[in-house]
Amino acid sequence: MKVLNRYILKEFIRSFIISIFIVYAILLIQLMIKLLDKFLGKGFDFGFLLKILFYNTAWIIAMAIPMAILVASILTYGKLSSDNEIVGFKASGIKTFDIIKPSFFSATIIAIITIYFSCNVLPQMNHKARKLNYELSRKRPDIEFEENIYSDLIPNHIVKFKERDKNNKAKFYDVLIHQIYNNRLKRTVIADSVIINSNNQDMMFNLFDGDIHERISINEEYRQIKFKNYKLKIPIDKNDNRKTKYIRGDRELTLNMLNYNNDSLTNKISYLKNKINKRLYLFNIDTLNVDYANLIEFIDSKNNDSLMKINDNDLKKIYSVKSKANKTIISGYLKNIDRSINKINKNTVEIHKKFAIPIASIIFLLIGAPLGIKLRRGNMAISMSISLMFFILYYILIVGGEQLADKNLSNPILSMWLPNIIVFLFGLLFIKIKK
Repeated sequence: MKVLNRYILKEFIRSFIISIFIVYAILLIQLMIKLLDKFLGKGFDFGFLLKILFYNTAWIIAMAIPMAILVASILTYGKLSSDNEIVGFKASGIKTFDIIKPSFFSATIIAIITIYFSCNVLPQMNHKARKLNYELSRKRPDIEFEENIYSDLIPNHIVKFKERDKNNKAKFYDVLIHQIYNNRLKRTVIADSVIINSNNQDMMFNLFDGDIHERISINEEYRQIKFKNYKLKIPIDKNDNRKTKYIRGDRELTLNMLNYNNDSLTNKISYLKNKINKRLYLFNIDTLNVDYANLIEFIDSKNNDSLMKINDNDLKKIYSVKSKANKTIISGYLKNIDRSINKINKNTVEIHKKFAIPIASIIFLLIGAPLGIKLRRGNMAISMSISLMFFILYYILIVGGEQLADKNLSNPILSMWLPNIIVFLFGLLFIKIKK
């Protein structure tokens, strides 16, 4: 049995290495095409390109492993079956599970390593990738401007161009520029056309035939200025410290960070609910059984009942003012609670995704091994086609589940684990059909 295990294990590992190389290469080429379009003309050296590719491919590794295991299992057991080795094994009294067991343990070990990678390494690489992507977009942002798309690549500015000149990529038509200061719209520039020149420090907008709409800061008066030619110089400081560069998104948080955030958010929700409960005394609402989802409607009904019972107009006015103030404060607390719940859901999705996708490797092995035996061939094209079908199904389900959970339309835990269950059941059905 030891010889058999080593033999099957050798075949599986060899197929896995080949498979993950092919899958990784395909996804890497797609990423390179996407990044090269942004990279060219910005003056970065080749080392920066390699660095940004390295960190941006971290997620590729996490997604490629389950697919590679599926391809490897079909290849391995398809080859064994086509060479009639499976028949020989069974004739010797070896059970099917014993034949699959070496690959199963290998897939389990790979899944465990992937879980560690997803929980600890991948978030850090995602964070570094986003910072590098930000640096890439900040240098010569004029290259990245797209037609009919609002862009905030320039600090404190939102720009939109309807059309780029076909002969001059630095020239655009139908220009709209919003200048924002202290989170308020300060000035809007509209022009028929613009020619953009930029360096590492500044971006020069040479605008033609347009209007400037602005508020004068002293008295908030509005004024409009027409121009034939207007030059707008915008600094693009390399040391821009916008918080978006540094704040981590949910995909950039390690497992410990996610759990800590969820604990903090849960404590915050409890604190806010206590604050709400302290203000409910005015409305005579039982704080032991509060329906926070419909609390405002309930407050309104209670408030109307209480006002009907007050005969004194002065008291009624006093009560009305106090109740409105309390309701406004409670509404603010409830909105804060909703935001916290949304963050918890997103974090929960990310936590379970870190486990669900690696576990999918084991599920794909359990699908691929018997399927390879049924196919009775080790053809790479067939293996890739079948694997791609299953992987596309899984990818659609996992992405769809994540989006539904983020919008609070489904349970975040179920959304991440249901794709594994569905793909496994679909795989069993597919294998049964192939009998």
